[in-house]
Amino acid sequence: MSNLSESIKLKLASMAEDYLRQLPLRFNEILKNVSIARTEGDLKSLGILKNSIHKLAGSGATFGFDELSLKSKELEESINLFLEDENKNSSFDWKEFDESLLVIQDICKPDSAPEELEELEELDSSIAPLVLNPQADLQADRFERNLIVYLSDKEDSVISEITEQMGIFGFRITPIYDIDTLETFFTDNMCRVLIVNTSFIEKDSSAGSRLTELKRISRYSLSIIYVADSGDFNLRLKTVKSGGDAFFVVPLDTGILVDKIDKLTSRINHPPYHILLIDDDPEQIVYYAFVLQQAGMITSVASDPKQVIEVLVESKPELIIMDMYMPTCDGIELASIIRQHESFLTIPIIFLSAEKSEGKHLDAIRTGADDFLIKPIKPETLITIINAKAVRNRNLRYLMERDSLTGLLNHANLKERISMEMIRVKRSGGNLSYAMIDADHFKNVNDTYGHLAGDLVLKSLSRMLQDRLRRTDIIGRYGGEEFGIILINTDSDNAYTVMEEVRKNFGLLKHKSENEEFYVTLSCGIASFPKCNSPSELNDAADKAMYEAKSSGRDRTVVHGC
Repeated sequence: MSNLSESIKLKLASMAEDYLRQLPLRFNEILKNVSIARTEGDLKSLGILKNSIHKLAGSGATFGFDELSLKSKELEESINLFLEDENKNSSFDWKEFDESLLVIQDICKPDSAPEELEELEELDSSIAPLVLNPQADLQADRFERNLIVYLSDKEDSVISEITEQMGIFGFRITPIYDIDTLETFFTDNMCRVLIVNTSFIEKDSSAGSRLTELKRISRYSLSIIYVADSGDFNLRLKTVKSGGDAFFVVPLDTGILVDKIDKLTSRINHPPYHILLIDDDPEQIVYYAFVLQQAGMITSVASDPKQVIEVLVESKPELIIMDMYMPTCDGIELASIIRQHESFLTIPIIFLSAEKSEGKHLDAIRTGADDFLIKPIKPETLITIINAKAVRNRNLRYLMERDSLTGLLNHANLKERISMEMIRVKRSGGNLSYAMIDADHFKNVNDTYGHLAGDLVLKSLSRMLQDRLRRTDIIGRYGGEEFGIILINTDSDNAYTVMEEVRKNFGLLKHKSENEEFYVTLSCGIASFPKCNSPSELNDAADKAMYEAKSSGRDRTVVHGC
């Protein structure tokens, strides 16, 4: 666990101590199941005993009790061999079983701590629960996502240009003219993007190395963008050596610059991955939930297989981690049930179990599992694997649900969300508005400035919509230059106010094609529930209102009354 912080090591050691204290009770539970299996003498009671021993094997591996896990696996395998023997000409060999059980009983004594736990205990004799750092929270509150610092050796034309144009997207630009002030600024402010005029590093020979060092020690993954009057190779090389992540030649195209900033910061700003843990052992659930939460993930839990579908519907996880053996049904059977639901076909399922049988692993893969991890597994390894698979799954879902140019919901998913939100608002009450917007004279934009310029206009519009609207609002590309916006808990008057602000601000945005600048306006139509009582009514009314706006002169917003 060398890559984990000391505080996390201490918390994991505390969990191992709790597990150690619970071992005698766990062993007594196994003895109870042994007594029942001996008395009943049937396969069902023997299967229950096998599952309780499997749970001990898995938890022992999780908390560092390697010998306990090994001996439990041997007992589990002896029961497996008997249960899988189709002939069953002889009764189960309890004598050999009891001899192995004595070894486990000895391990389950309270003083049988594994070496790993003893090493961790040396870190601190009084292990306290983890607490959040109030100072870190205060610093996080001071971070502004849209704060950008512009560094130059003097006031120049770039600062006025980006202050005006990027302000339309909600960015706040802070100009700084010397590196000492810059370093002081970064000690008190959380900023993730620094734009630097190359004249600064050309005039100060030490500036490049100081900027590189500032980037290296930044706690918040600082990105540096250089702007220059020319694209000279030697100058580009110098910016790369000075920590540059991107390079732009003036005059700047604000849309392209904003797009680059989004890409540079997306690795930081993405929402946490949501993982569902399925296991009937509460201590292991707590352990793995803690490990994943420390890596910044959100976890949901299901301990009863019968509740899994309900939890899946409610929590909408991006990945499932489950044990192989549980009451009622095993993991392979549960995976089959999950895969019967079309909504859950694409969610990765990873088995995390002490089961080493290659045949069982293959059965799980055939059923729909994506991977099989064997306990024990190091926390760092688990985090790396889960993170990689969650990233891949999110990217695949993004490609399936999103428009490739703008990153907004595609037409099919937008219409589906309209239906879902209509159902929700009818059930819970409240208001719902739907706006459709269209870029005016967009064909002329493509014909005059080219399709590449037209694409950049649409990307700038999508970026502005995401910036100006709430996170709860739903934005999609309806088709071509048309966009649809679902405004949650918003009546038609408030929807009009919001969309008018978007329309007016977008009309102020400069677009560039080679050396030409041009502007694009928007026409918008709005319809609302409960005046429109069905998804089709809402969509048709917003569409009619939008065309009314276009036919009455364009560059305006019209509200339709159903």
